[in-house]
Amino acid sequence: MLDLQTVTHEDFAACLNQPFKIPDRDKSMLIVQLVEAEPRGSFDPEMQTRQPFSLLFRGPPEPLLPQGLYRMNHRQLGDLELFLVPIGPDRQGMRYEAVFT
Repeated sequence: MLDLQTVTHEDFAACLNQPFKIPDRDKSMLIVQLVEAEPRGSFDPEMQTRQPFSLLFRGPPEPLLPQGLYRMNHRQLGDLELFLVPIGPDRQGMRYEAVFT
């Protein structure tokens, strides 16, 4: 599993516009696409181990995933668990954000 304590936005930026699979309780798969990996805020190497960043995923309009921790799989990054927050739809689907501090 990917070490979420050391991962950076560059690690995810290499996976932009690629699918991440989220297994559903009924054994189906929900596919979300990583559409943004951006640094956030300031970075002080004396106080922080990495630059804070956020990820933006887009999935289908339905089913709507509630805020929570989700096991995901990506073909390069492998298995990971991310806390996703729905931030609303756009014209292409539902958007979800994950924030790393």
